[in-house]
Amino acid sequence: MPVKNPRSAWITYTALRLLFFAVPFALLYVLGLSLQFSMMVSALIAAVLAALISVSLSVLLLSKSREVASESIYDWRNRERTADDIIEDDAMDAAEAAGGDAEPALADGADRADTPADEPKRAAVEPERGADEPERGADEPERAAVEPVAGGDADPARSDRP
Repeated sequence: MPVKNPRSAWITYTALRLLFFAVPFALLYVLGLSLQFSMMVSALIAAVLAALISVSLSVLLLSKSREVASESIYDWRNRERTADDIIEDDAMDAAEAAGGDAEPALADGADRADTPADEPKRAAVEPERGADEPERGADEPERAAVEPVAGGDADPARSDRP
């Protein structure tokens, strides 16, 4: 069931949850002060009891509001996601759950380098080579932009010599 104004559902739910805590807290705090408890003890007892009352009232009275708010947040979260975005997110979640930083395998088993979406990324990482520049092999390391001076430190600012 689509919500007319998605924000109103979760704002209403949040406001009701806050009221379900604030009203019992205020009443219990005043009751504790009237019973000659110190301010700190009265606040602590009021907070604990108000939290229990708030959770109970929310579970009993706000189930429908919680469902509507949850649905509106889900709709908002998935508003413009394509099937490819969803598959990619699932693959990333699976890789994170496995505990590795490795790139997840694609769903169709294709090589990541062959996907058209990666073309701009590869072009930005690998600059075009000139005609006189040989192409690197797969096992050859990329050359550093600045090569160290022979017989000297690579970084003159870090020199240990006086």
